Amino acid sequence: MRFIYHNNGAKVQENCILRLQKSNQMNVRRYIFAIGMVLAALYACNNDDDDGIIAVPPRDEAEQQANEDPLIQEYLKTHFFTLVDNAANPDYQIVQFDTIAGDNSGQTSIWDSGLLETKTLTSNDVDYTLYFLKQNTGVQTERQPTFADSVYVTYRGEVFYDYEDDDADGIPNDGDVDADGNGEPDLIDDSVTKTDSDGDGIADDADIDNNPNSSDSDGDGVIDEKDPVDNNNPDRRVFDSAVTPVWFDLVNIIEGFRESVVDFRGASGFNVPDPNDGTVNYNMDFGNFTVFIPSGLGYFAEPQNGIPQYAPLIFNIQLYGSVESDHDNDGVPSYLEDIDGDRLVFDADDDTDLNGFPDYLDVDDDGDGTRTIDEDLEPDTDLNFDRDGDGDPTNDIGDGDPTNDDTDGDGIPNYLDTDDTASRED
Repeated sequence: MRFIYHNNGAKVQENCILRLQKSNQMNVRRYIFAIGMVLAALYACNNDDDDGIIAVPPRDEAEQQANEDPLIQEYLKTHFFTLVDNAANPDYQIVQFDTIAGDNSGQTSIWDSGLLETKTLTSNDVDYTLYFLKQNTGVQTERQPTFADSVYVTYRGEVFYDYEDDDADGIPNDGDVDADGNGEPDLIDDSVTKTDSDGDGIADDADIDNNPNSSDSDGDGVIDEKDPVDNNNPDRRVFDSAVTPVWFDLVNIIEGFRESVVDFRGASGFNVPDPNDGTVNYNMDFGNFTVFIPSGLGYFAEPQNGIPQYAPLIFNIQLYGSVESDHDNDGVPSYLEDIDGDRLVFDADDDTDLNGFPDYLDVDDDGDGTRTIDEDLEPDTDLNFDRDGDGDPTNDIGDGDPTNDDTDGDGIPNYLDTDDTASRED
């Protein structure tokens, strides 16, 4: 597999929309919402103008998941996948999805493909299900990333349904007799109700069967005038993609993406056929999968460029490799700086000295005046590696692991214990 090589060591390249957090993840959303409600109330008390901004509270996360998971399952049962050649990269095939209907009636659904697996995650006290279409788990001898590491990936992200299809029945809102899916025909205006003479879900004023002189360019039965969706475009739901590998810092990735990548491994190796053109050939045994993510593990109520509110997401991901991250270079891997064990390293519970910087970004985690890296006092175990960079590997102090130094023996490592301030610089 031939790619431009972008690995720049400790630095991490982030790409497009995936680098955005869901307002510091969903556990912070409730606080933002609470503040927003207070501000909205104050605004309402001081503004008698009925045309003022009206705050719409986000949906309840548990209720949204209960309503959304059946839709995801229905999608998996009514759609099939195919692998198509990628014009942008001949070695990387794109996974495309289509509805089992008409000429495709004999296709096997994703649900029955034998490749579908699930993973249950609890976030904000809500149980979520990730659905995986696994093509290759990667090489078992290769490193498996943690939730705070950096990964080298290609990917393609798309939404499940077209934006103009609120009830996800495949009929765009303008042509749908019941666009909101409440079981009742919608109103055209205050006095006229939509009708559907042949019961196919398409309103009569949008049905090609009732309007034979109109055009239906994509052949979905909805006349063009009432159909803003081009079903002939297989990329219409794609909001982001990368056909050349990029580095992602998993700390800054949406939860569903992060918690899917950590179950896979990279390729067994690569070679550089021509150092002058900057390309790399990866072995074709890398982790390769598609994950179907509920909105609660995506962006939930926060719309992004190309992603509406409450949109479940689909990502096809290829994992070529990963590196262990130590964001503050303090000698403690970032995943070990998740103090409260919630697999997030940036919240208030991960700030030992309460100085406003989570431990994974704090060079002195306990705020005792001794840098975390200097609280690594264990004897150097590798006399061939020059840890302090002075040219002499035999005079280094510390074994590169501050987590195993506990001077007072209280079970708390020095770098988290204000009682222990010994430094290897003393």
